[in-house]
Amino acid sequence: MGTAETIRAHRVRSGKSAQQVASDLGVNDAWYADLERYDDELASTLTLFQAKHLATILGVQLSDLLVENENSGRKLGLLDLPSIISKHIELEGLSMEEFENLIGWEVKGFLDSPVASAAEMPIAFLRDLSNHLDVSLLSLLIEDHAH
Repeated sequence: MGTAETIRAHRVRSGKSAQQVASDLGVNDAWYADLERYDDELASTLTLFQAKHLATILGVQLSDLLVENENSGRKLGLLDLPSIISKHIELEGLSMEEFENLIGWEVKGFLDSPVASAAEMPIAFLRDLSNHLDVSLLSLLIEDHAH
């Protein structure tokens, strides 16, 4: 079962309509419909905080909605990631621009303010960082201090 089907199944189990969940989540009906239609929609369009809110609305944990293959990387919290990125850049002899090109995202703002960035960037940003740095995505998403 993919992410979209998992979201739909949890919504049906919760007894809520798609329109009700969309309204509670603060997105329009078409956006929410895409969450139930496309597996990558959650990671590519929702921020960490929106995804956690969706899980709460559906009465489940965020990890229940994420059915992607979890890498077995290091288990770290969101607030640990800026120092890991800085060390990685230094060890690899990369400039910030080179690292950002490798990841495909602008990272500087995240280093300065990881919580604010997590509130603004889609989960795909954290997924791509975690894959490159061999860090467990689930540990970044579900750690208590990542709220």
